[in-house]
Amino acid sequence: MIRRRVRGSCGALAVLGALVGLAPLGPTEFLNPVLGPGQDPSVAVYHGRYYFTQTSPSATYLTIRTSSSIKTLASAPVDVVWRGGEDGSPRAQWWAPELHRIDGRWYIYASADDGSNAGHRLQVLEARAPLGPYRDDGELRTPGNRWSIDPSPLELPDGSLYMFWSGWPGATNGVQDIYVARMRNPWTIVGPRTRISTPQYPWELHSGDVPVKVNESPEPILHGSTISVTYSASGCWTPQYALGLLTARLGSDLMKASSWTKSPRPILSSNDAAGIYGPASNGWFVSPNGKQTWVVFHATTDPQGNCGSGRMVFAEPVRWTVHGTPDLGGEPLPMTTPIEVPAGDPGYPPSATARR
Repeated sequence: MIRRRVRGSCGALAVLGALVGLAPLGPTEFLNPVLGPGQDPSVAVYHGRYYFTQTSPSATYLTIRTSSSIKTLASAPVDVVWRGGEDGSPRAQWWAPELHRIDGRWYIYASADDGSNAGHRLQVLEARAPLGPYRDDGELRTPGNRWSIDPSPLELPDGSLYMFWSGWPGATNGVQDIYVARMRNPWTIVGPRTRISTPQYPWELHSGDVPVKVNESPEPILHGSTISVTYSASGCWTPQYALGLLTARLGSDLMKASSWTKSPRPILSSNDAAGIYGPASNGWFVSPNGKQTWVVFHATTDPQGNCGSGRMVFAEPVRWTVHGTPDLGGEPLPMTTPIEVPAGDPGYPPSATARR
């Protein structure tokens, strides 16, 4: 299937324009979609600055915006930090980059292909600073050298490193599963892969006329003694695109499928009443003061679903359940609801709490 190929943003910009002037906002409030038109967002915070990573509308180069406030991040200048190869080369088209800091170095994890979906493989770029310059660490080869997209790493307190991604079980399209494998270092996977999720529940099986079952975009996060992995299910071109949840206990063998528990229901899905559809493909970041966890995700106002230029990027604070799993409220907040900026963002009132 073909996904994430964006050729414009007129529809998303029209929605943003319609929201302007709905209500006066305080100096520390914003309205979603705060990060504007876009898809597959990745946000990192370092030394009080936000770094927002995306692929280009043509999927041929990677960009980073940086700002001291989330309110100005979408309008910040764009730095092109990597360009793909010539059309038809193995790494011409790039999807869903993520920015991570591991052992004092910066890494961009993404997938690339030659313009044909079947050629997608994981890629790694490395730099000393978040804006680069980046060097090419090459393909992050997965066990069996199968089709692979959406890489996202997890470093545990003991220093062990794991990679999560979406891949085919075989050599042909039809099913996308979620896999995990150990890493020797940030650019090398070692040992076998373990499948920890395959599309099975009715809410995971929506794909319209496209004969494919989708689990993709795994995003691991550790809170207390619970490892959570959100993932996106159903086709991104459908309004049923949603976030699922996998969990494991810290200290368990993450390479055993039996260590993982899958929620039978999504934890974030469309808010029909607010006109927000297909919220998924998320990322995590920590507020500038290090005390809050936030989620970013893309969604659309198209009630038929949209996997192209109609997507926009939202940000919301995360609450935690008593079990240590992320509570995303079940559906996105309406785009008319003011949200307090992350704690530590300029002007943030010390006594305030991010609201839901």
